[in-house]
Amino acid sequence: MSKRRVGLAIGKAIIGIGRAVRPLVPGTILKTLDDRFFGAVFQVTRVTNDNYNSGTTEKAGTPDETR
Repeated sequence: MSKRRVGLAIGKAIIGIGRAVRPLVPGTILKTLDDRFFGAVFQVTRVTNDNYNSGTTEKAGTPDETR
C-alpha cells in the first residue's frame, strides 16, 4: 500500500469518526470549534505586510502603552 493510500484511508477514518460523534456533541461546543477552526484558517491564510510595489508605504502603529 502506498503512502498516499494510507493517508487517504486514515483521513476517511477520521472523517467517519467525526461524522459518528457529531450528533452527540452539544451545539454550543460545535459552534465554538467551528469558529476556532475557521478563525485559525483565516489567520494562516491572511496576507499582511505586502505592499506589491503600489507606491504606498506603511506607517508604524502606535504602541498601546503610550495611549
